[in-house]
Amino acid sequence: MKSKHKEIDMLKELLKEHGAIVPSEGFSVRLMNAVVASYKFSYSKQYRKQERLGKWIILVLVACSLLVFVELKPSTIVLEMVFPVFCFAGGLIILMFMLKKVGRLNHH
Repeated sequence: MKSKHKEIDMLKELLKEHGAIVPSEGFSVRLMNAVVASYKFSYSKQYRKQERLGKWIILVLVACSLLVFVELKPSTIVLEMVFPVFCFAGGLIILMFMLKKVGRLNHH
């Protein structure tokens, strides 16, 4: 709310400064930029809750799949093939989270 109010005040100041009869080219460009900026939304703020919900749903589905796999009582040969793949995938996921966190630290 505050950001929209601030942008409206910015438009009001621009109108006071340049008038409303015949705007200059610079005023038109600044007004267009202010209007476009007021319609932009932040992806991270808008969809953060939906992303968390999606991650929880995926986590539950993976857990259910693992439970079904365990209930099937696979042989040791199958376990010897599947276990290294799961470990590799888990390691890649951990590595991605670590790199993502390091990337955030470097931007600030």
